[in-house]
Amino acid sequence: MPRLLTALFFVAAHLFAQASGQSSCALDGSVVNADTGEPIVRAHVSVMNPGGQKSVITDASGLWSVTGIACGQTQIFVTRIGFLQRYYGAPRAGGLFVPLILAPGEVAHDVKIALTPQAVVSGKVLDDQNDPVQGAQITALTPRIAAGLRTFQVTASAMSNDLGDYRLAGLQPGRYIICATAGGQINPLSASDFDAATVMGVRCFPGPPEGGSAGAMELRGPDTRADFTLTRVPAAKVRGTILNAPRGVGISLSRRGVNINGRAQPGVVRPNGVFEIPGVLPGSYLLATDFWEAGKRLAARVPIEVGGADVEGVNVRLEAGFPVTGTVRLETKKGQPDVFPQVPITLRAVDPSGGGQLVWNKAHDGFTINELTPGSYRLESLSNGPWFLKSATLAGRDISKESVPLSQAAGPIDVVLSDDTGALEGTVEDADGKPVAGWVMVLREGRSPRNIMSQADGHFTVPTLAPGDYTVCAWDDWQQVEYANADWMQRNAAPVRATVEGGQTVQVRLRQQKTPPL
Repeated sequence: MPRLLTALFFVAAHLFAQASGQSSCALDGSVVNADTGEPIVRAHVSVMNPGGQKSVITDASGLWSVTGIACGQTQIFVTRIGFLQRYYGAPRAGGLFVPLILAPGEVAHDVKIALTPQAVVSGKVLDDQNDPVQGAQITALTPRIAAGLRTFQVTASAMSNDLGDYRLAGLQPGRYIICATAGGQINPLSASDFDAATVMGVRCFPGPPEGGSAGAMELRGPDTRADFTLTRVPAAKVRGTILNAPRGVGISLSRRGVNINGRAQPGVVRPNGVFEIPGVLPGSYLLATDFWEAGKRLAARVPIEVGGADVEGVNVRLEAGFPVTGTVRLETKKGQPDVFPQVPITLRAVDPSGGGQLVWNKAHDGFTINELTPGSYRLESLSNGPWFLKSATLAGRDISKESVPLSQAAGPIDVVLSDDTGALEGTVEDADGKPVAGWVMVLREGRSPRNIMSQADGHFTVPTLAPGDYTVCAWDDWQQVEYANADWMQRNAAPVRATVEGGQTVQVRLRQQKTPPL
């Protein structure tokens, strides 16, 4: 996503520069510590716009200046060892930037950028005999927003050294759970480990991620310590058979929900297809195997629940990837186009390991999605052109509004595109009622949100919207919005309701809200 936004920024900036001309502009400002306000010496300031990039270093007073740069949309990026990198205009470290717009011949003075000191966690990992654990994996779990809901995700990791010491640096201030696992604790090729009934367990500080954000600790500053003692705990084996196993096929077990160490647990597959995965802790897992043969995908996904006993007799059947077909038809209010519209669509899998490859026919009015694996899927379109996805019907269900299970060849999906679009237009204001550049989020029930940034004068336009009822909000950072959480939205949003009709533009006025820390 950051690369895409940067690319879009430079395209827009290039067009702006062509329209405004390449007059000479200049900038000066300061870099300070966000916590103390003190100047930061030797910070690296990069100024990027259509004319290229210039970089300078702050002086002993934290001051910097850049002259002779092209005018237009300008991006400023600042780094310094011991601090988090920051874009000018971002509401927080690592947040999305707001470009600075320089008019021809303008000199922008006193551009102030505050860098946030990095948070650091360090400590030691020992076993139950007080010996250091070398190669233990330490992960930092942070609340993040995925599909509009809060969840814990691994945002940083480190390995312990031969003394059992580790250091997690470069962390953003916020709430964290730090977990330790004994990396490489099970070697499936070792006979002694293959029969092991215990493994080193997982330890999390201050508590397990199942406790939610309330059980996380607040990190700010480079002096947090978390030590771990890993003890051996009972572990189960998962055994079964890959019924039609080709030679060389592998199998692995991945934790469902919050995956603390972020990796899959491999198993051993014998030539007859019998497999065993040792050292499995209690929990919910997904058993997965993939194999490519003569350009064709064979795959299987089996959910597994592991308790206090071994899981026996799991039968896994590799199935060939299957196709789903679709047709596209147009409903037009403006007349048939000379060229059939090429609207991007995606069949998105609920399980991240699913998905397939979409191939259009020559006329672009039909498609095939090949090599799908069994799972639940939903069809989405992110088109910003004159056509919108009105519906996508398969077996009587609109799979553009809900996920449906697919386990075999299916279709055609009846995709309907319409040009009977409306639009939203308006302004974004800050808490004082002044126009501001901010993120506009357009929400419609059953569809993914659409996000667009307002201009420096607060003005925005959201074109090509399907007719219907919408909720519109303005935020300092849309990536932090729990839009799928009704209680969160009620507490934090200042929504405006709008009904969009075909051929009409609805005017709205939004008050920008600051997203609370996760």
